[in-house]
Amino acid sequence: MRMRVVVPLLLALAAALGLVLGAVLPTGEQPAASGSSASTSQSSPSDSPDSSQPAETSSEGTPSQEPSSNPNVDFTVTGDGGGVAAENQPQPAFNVTKLAPGETPPQFVVVSFDGACSSDVFNQFMDTAEATGAHYTLFLSGLCLLPESQKFLYNAPGRDAGSSAIGFADDTPEVAQRITNLTRAYNSGHEIGTHFLGHWCEPSQGSVNSWNAKEWQSEFAQDAQFMNDWAAINGITDPTPLPFNHSVVQGARTPCLEGQRDVMYPIFKANGFKYDASNSGTLQWPSMNEYGLWEFPLQDIRVSGFGRDSLSMDYNLMCQQNGSGGQNCSDSSDPAVCEQARQSTYDSLMAATDAVYNGNRAPLFWGMHWKALMCGAYISSVNQFIRDASAQYPEIQFISNKDLVTWLEAQDPSVLAKLRAQGAQSY
Repeated sequence: MRMRVVVPLLLALAAALGLVLGAVLPTGEQPAASGSSASTSQSSPSDSPDSSQPAETSSEGTPSQEPSSNPNVDFTVTGDGGGVAAENQPQPAFNVTKLAPGETPPQFVVVSFDGACSSDVFNQFMDTAEATGAHYTLFLSGLCLLPESQKFLYNAPGRDAGSSAIGFADDTPEVAQRITNLTRAYNSGHEIGTHFLGHWCEPSQGSVNSWNAKEWQSEFAQDAQFMNDWAAINGITDPTPLPFNHSVVQGARTPCLEGQRDVMYPIFKANGFKYDASNSGTLQWPSMNEYGLWEFPLQDIRVSGFGRDSLSMDYNLMCQQNGSGGQNCSDSSDPAVCEQARQSTYDSLMAATDAVYNGNRAPLFWGMHWKALMCGAYISSVNQFIRDASAQYPEIQFISNKDLVTWLEAQDPSVLAKLRAQGAQSY
């Protein structure tokens, strides 16, 4: 049986119009990560965060009153290529314990990845997960599954068809390897989320911040199409299907953390999302916003050895660590600076973990890219951090955003309220 998913455009538009506007998007001074490329090539300029784009911060844009002149296609995703399961296959169970009043919660750490394309990086983190029992969230850039030869299938909102700030997949073997990786990740209990598609950020024309409801819905529909029809798009007639389809996606991190919340959140909700990971925040227990979405932010943490704070993401720390004055967002440096960044990142993560573990027990959120920034400093330090923290803290659990939603929704509201009443953890 083939799956048919019809994206509810009219429902989403109605929701967007019917909800009260006014979700206030926090502003920040910290740069955040640009997108990782759809290509795995380590030498390709499009395979790294685009330093020509502005630093990624949460900021509220001006609503676009009319759709762009670029056509917004109403897709019907059929899965006729046989590349995805008609029904999402079960993953390993996540055991949830309901807290009694006053009981100390586990220490959750959520490690998530923007892009989720590079096989070399993927294998290193999967090996660490298998050694420690960690589960991650993979925010897949949908263009990782769309080959360059088919790039004009992507109608980028506000831009010409075939436009992408992060490139496309190189060829069919590359896409096939990514499908194998996603299958391994899903079957091991890791979450598949989305980082959406073309990654256009301000001040570029057609940036995420300028999208209206129809353009957000178009991006959703195309994201679903490129996953569910990956085999047909890549000319694979007898594929081994993914054990899931796009309906498994429960949340996102938007490109550059951008997007007008009062426009995009109703679309997120109408498409079945349960959370968003695009905001900035502090070391405190998360809450649900007025749109019914859990907010899982990148958090303000200390950058060890530099006397500064940063959002909890590799790109942000890099901007603070690569140069004595900070705000140097070049993704390469000499070996001595790379080693300093590696040790600083490890120490920063261990210090933040120790603070919440011995304090309010708020979940720690860490985001990064499938890219060897700063000589691979963040790949090395985060893998070491996961292994060492798992051994050092007996009540720590490395879980996905999806599993955190499951845990939160299993708790008594009064228990969660008391956890949130502790406020932000200082250290």
